[in-house]
Amino acid sequence: MMTSGLKVTILIFSLLLFLFNIGAYASISACSSLVDDPGVKAEEEQSTAPGEEKEDKIKPNYDTLEESLPPATGEKPTIVIPDLKIITVSNSWGKVSLDVTTVNTKIVINDPNLYLVPLKVLCDIYLNGIKMVADVGEDMQITKCASGTSVRFSATIDNENIIKWWVSHIKRGEKTKVRIEGKLIISLDRVDLVYPYFRETEFETNMLKGLNGRNLGHINVEIIKLGIDSLSSSWGKVSQAETQIIHKLTIHNFGWLPSSPTVTDVEYELTLNGIKMARGNAGLPLILLPGQKRSVTFTSKINTKNIIKWWVSHINGGEKTKYCLRYTPMVKFLGARVANWPNKRCGAFQTNFFSQEK
Repeated sequence: MMTSGLKVTILIFSLLLFLFNIGAYASISACSSLVDDPGVKAEEEQSTAPGEEKEDKIKPNYDTLEESLPPATGEKPTIVIPDLKIITVSNSWGKVSLDVTTVNTKIVINDPNLYLVPLKVLCDIYLNGIKMVADVGEDMQITKCASGTSVRFSATIDNENIIKWWVSHIKRGEKTKVRIEGKLIISLDRVDLVYPYFRETEFETNMLKGLNGRNLGHINVEIIKLGIDSLSSSWGKVSQAETQIIHKLTIHNFGWLPSSPTVTDVEYELTLNGIKMARGNAGLPLILLPGQKRSVTFTSKINTKNIIKWWVSHINGGEKTKYCLRYTPMVKFLGARVANWPNKRCGAFQTNFFSQEK
């Protein structure tokens, strides 16, 4: 016969065994559910060790942008706009008048299908830091080319700004820095794609080089023998109203008579591309003793308003200018005028505003 204590022990053991079986069954069910759970499968796939094969996935390309076009028929079409690259930026002169100057710009972009999206262009042009152009490009033309897409447009310069540039060019030692900057803008429905461009060049001139020289001619009038030993020219005061060129003329008296000729004055005229820029008369008397060299200084005063007339001729002439200084010393001897002594110095210069060199 089992005692009551043994019966109690067996009953407790049976109960614990029953509870253990129930817990084991629940654990097995839970594990089975986790295996079938897609979230768990995703975590397992992410935790795949390096080197193990994984299923290929399609990843989004954040370097491209898809923009919906207006629906045609059927399914709504889209165009993928890749990263654009501006290959070249070039400029040239267009029509020039006394009021405005046209600048033409050509931008080449590496995508041949750029005509499929709406475009606009902003363009700023600076000469020595002076803003000459600041506007949206006009008359835009978009065409395919061998390198991709060609975008052409124009902008205009108010010629009053040419006078400001002229003053800055002279004051900076005849040097000009050209800076061209702007933005190519693709206008999408919800965003503008902006592609900036920038180009900077520099050029210098030496406009007065031809107005300098030595041993520039002689004059013999009976017993009077004079020679021009030298002529030198340099810039004087420069403002938006007037530009001065200072000329120093040195004359040598080769004569031997005690009586001395006198240079009473010097008439002068300065032209650029045939346009009269300055004209006047430098009054003095300059008495020349035998064997003596003496200098006379006179100043060509250019009315800066004439710079615009010169500018039109300069641009229409391929950025080339021919200049000429004509000067005539008036010579007296014993109170009578004995000679008008005409001389001239001519030269040329050119500019290169839109040089392709960096």
